[in-house]
Amino acid sequence: MSNGTRIDPEEREPRAIKIRHPKHTGRKIVFSVLCSLLIVAIGGGVFAFIEYGPDLGFSMVSKETSKDSESEKPAEDEPLQSSQPEIPEEPVSEPEPVVTEEPIEEDPEHEEDVDEPEVPAEPPKPEIPKDEWYMLLVNKENLLLEDYAFNTAVIDNENHTVDERIAADLSAMIAAGEENGLRFVFYTAYRSVQRQNELFAAGKTEIPGKASEHNSGLAVDIGSLEGEFEGSAEEAWLLEHAHEYGFILRYPEGKEDITGFAHEPWHYRYVGREQAKLIYESGLCLEEYLAQE
Repeated sequence: MSNGTRIDPEEREPRAIKIRHPKHTGRKIVFSVLCSLLIVAIGGGVFAFIEYGPDLGFSMVSKETSKDSESEKPAEDEPLQSSQPEIPEEPVSEPEPVVTEEPIEEDPEHEEDVDEPEVPAEPPKPEIPKDEWYMLLVNKENLLLEDYAFNTAVIDNENHTVDERIAADLSAMIAAGEENGLRFVFYTAYRSVQRQNELFAAGKTEIPGKASEHNSGLAVDIGSLEGEFEGSAEEAWLLEHAHEYGFILRYPEGKEDITGFAHEPWHYRYVGREQAKLIYESGLCLEEYLAQE
């Protein structure tokens, strides 16, 4: 001291003792603390993102995997999240399974078309009774046989006769017409082959014996007591109803080249009720009808 007083060492004021740390030790401690805090913060953030991210609309799926592509798709148990609000998905109905029919092997003995419905077969046409007496064909090319014979029956007061087998239907037809106010008359009925030849020789007919239907007893020439037959009510009624009683108009208009005779609106021929109906509905003349198979 300046005054030279000696001080006892024990009475001296204590001095702060400085501890010397290694160089940079403080910085390392600060850095370690900061790293620890950062790790804790990152861990907490990741936990919060995983726990609450889907509810807040965040997605952990990258943009590349959220697009349609041919690359590997995310697993089915990891649903994709979107930043857009979730829209409830409508239930999608599964497509109905397509059933394919396996080809069916056809039995050669029982061949059937399984794809097309069976079409009912048309009923077979009734066979034409060409050999029956009432279907006899008589014309210039088909002459009556020499021994052709039958019994006759009188049909009016003029002693006109016909084959007795057609008399009942002929009388029924005339009676039905008269009930409708019509008045019929017979011009010609049965004519013998001899009488036919006499008329042919006299030039009163162009048809010789055996070539005329009148020689068969199956035909009649009908007129009207009211006058001209063609265009009369009697003609109109016969055209509509004669087939109901077994008679057909034998020489219709437009068939001259087939029958070989001019149109005769008064000439009616008996063929039986069943065949008369079929011929009437077919529109054929007798030659055409009998020529069918």
